[in-house]
Amino acid sequence: MPRIEPLRNAAIASALEQALVRAKHDELGALLVRAGGLPGPRPNWRLAWAFAHSVAAAHGRADALVADLVAMDSRRAPPRSALEFLPVVGVFCVAARALVAPSLGPELDRLASMAEDPRHLVREAVVLALVELASERSEELVPLLGAWMAAYLPAAVALTALSARPWLDRIASAGSLIARLDEAFSLAENAGRADRRSQGYRALVDALSPAVTKIMERFSGPTLAWLETHVATEDVPLRQALHEIIDHAPSRSQLESVRAGLDANDPPRRDPRTYVGPTRRRGSRKG
Repeated sequence: MPRIEPLRNAAIASALEQALVRAKHDELGALLVRAGGLPGPRPNWRLAWAFAHSVAAAHGRADALVADLVAMDSRRAPPRSALEFLPVVGVFCVAARALVAPSLGPELDRLASMAEDPRHLVREAVVLALVELASERSEELVPLLGAWMAAYLPAAVALTALSARPWLDRIASAGSLIARLDEAFSLAENAGRADRRSQGYRALVDALSPAVTKIMERFSGPTLAWLETHVATEDVPLRQALHEIIDHAPSRSQLESVRAGLDANDPPRRDPRTYVGPTRRRGSRKG
């Protein structure tokens, strides 16, 4: 069970009780924003978690409050503003409630929706929330994240969380983990042209290399075997991600088979004696 710290801010604790009784959250929200540490280098994670556990202890009485926090979109809580602390708290409230719920399903679906948030800080909170959930429900959670691999931003968030060392150390076997890698790779590989310009696609491709590198440190054999099955991909960003995995691996010699496979599947290089370079817009312009 994650360590639960009490909510030490007396003013926020009192405002929480009042909000639960009166169903009015403005004063509570103002106090949270004031103590949230934003805008700044990092939010007050400790306060967010302590508040979230207090909310979870309130059970159904806090439903309206959690719904309001989760609904703080970019219009109501712009990125890089002090108000962004409120949806971060909302993420942690959902996770704290999931920890005491009989089933992860409903709250995990809410986290998946928040993982699609365009604000980086909110998605970072979802990563931390998943790692916290995994401290108690690790093996149960890995297969459930298969549903996250159908959309780019949730897939990127899931990969980042799954490759966090505290979670990796709790996973007994690599089967479900490798399945999530395979789903994420396939999602990126089959992306359409329009999708490849999206924030989500770029985030997913960026997440692949560091995630696979960390997973390989824990499960070297299964991860190496998985890599060897993907060296024939013709997708240029994914081939670059595979090369980055090789470059950042603790033992590059271990990945010689992957490097050889990538080299064998490289497209033929143009002959420098006949290649004249890009031809677009080389013709004479019409006046």
